[in-house]
Amino acid sequence: MIIYKIFLGVLVIAMNIIRMYYAKRYGTSHVATESEIAPKREKRLTQLMFFALAVQGMMWLFTGWLSFGQFALHESIRIAGFLIGAYSMWWFYRIHKTLGDNWSPVLEIRTEHTLITCGPYKRVRHPMYSDMMLWMVSFTLVTANWFYALTISAGLTILFQHPYPRQEKLMLKRFGEQYRAYMKQTKRLIPYIF
Repeated sequence: MIIYKIFLGVLVIAMNIIRMYYAKRYGTSHVATESEIAPKREKRLTQLMFFALAVQGMMWLFTGWLSFGQFALHESIRIAGFLIGAYSMWWFYRIHKTLGDNWSPVLEIRTEHTLITCGPYKRVRHPMYSDMMLWMVSFTLVTANWFYALTISAGLTILFQHPYPRQEKLMLKRFGEQYRAYMKQTKRLIPYIF
């Protein structure tokens, strides 16, 4: 049905508007003191996520090539998937807004970097990755396509294995005991659980 294509399109457009705004802001205020050691690996992970999320999503939106992966899902569940997605885009915006000039598209410690422990960061250290899990749920329910769900899941699984351990290493190096104390008070991705 066309409505689910509109739902997915709205979510993807919202995600890109938020990210483009903060990427532009980053471009005007970028000064780093310590950058990630392996930018090539990070670029490959970004490309992998682009393929898993965007390319497959475009194929689902504009072609019938992924029709083999469609499965039956009640309309109310697909609508709930869109609502989860709308919430996750609001959360995505809040995460970026809370980070402000601390946000970066690459792993780095910036000159004026501060440790954020409020808002989305109050209970989890990596709410951006938590939010990506909501995207996976949302996009899977909206598209009702197991192949798209599988590619997003694979992309996120690979992505989650690399950045946040390196990110935590950089944060420990910069903030030391302050970050260690924060780690003891929070979970990585899911409040109170993990």
